[in-house]
Amino acid sequence: MLAKAAASFGVLAEGRLVLGVGGGAYPDAIASIGGRRRSGGETVAFTEESLHVLRAALAGDAVRLISDHHRIEGYQAGPVPPAPVPLWLGAMWRRMLGVTGRAADGWISPLDIYVAPDEVPAKQKIIDEAALEAGRDPRRIRRAYNVLGAIGPFRGGRGLVGDARLWADTLTEWAIELGLDTFIYWPVTEPRTQLEAFAAEVVPTVREQVGLIRGTR
Repeated sequence: MLAKAAASFGVLAEGRLVLGVGGGAYPDAIASIGGRRRSGGETVAFTEESLHVLRAALAGDAVRLISDHHRIEGYQAGPVPPAPVPLWLGAMWRRMLGVTGRAADGWISPLDIYVAPDEVPAKQKIIDEAALEAGRDPRRIRRAYNVLGAIGPFRGGRGLVGDARLWADTLTEWAIELGLDTFIYWPVTEPRTQLEAFAAEVVPTVREQVGLIRGTR
């Protein structure tokens, strides 16, 4: 069902779609709507297998798979998006980070208040090692960081709080020092105004600064 929905949206969005998925951190909630309640190890194995199923289905391939985790008796794929749909995996712990390296196109880190910047390199290393062991190039795996906070004069907020210059300099540092290439902003106040400030004042400066440091501008 997810592959069908994503494929349809990929067509409507003319290929501008990235699909972020996770193993499911709430087994009771999943079971309450008819899903299977899985243990931690089962969830990891299920997620890895699911990524391969999604990739095949989104590419337009017929899928037939009978395993401990899936019973797919003949999925007829379609529609096929005009561009491949990257699969980014939300992961925090070692086993799921390994799945990211072996099978995902990108890593989505939890919020910066849950995975602090100084914890990122160790998690990146797990992803890189898993990718290399699977014969994949770690550089092809995108790295996204969820950032909570507020831009401008705001008090009492958690996460990154300060003016646009502080935001731009901090994200530039994280991009260069931590190897992150994507930032997802979670404003703690006035979402529309904050996202407009992020897009207009922070993003262009970060791109320019990172480009200058890396010699691409």
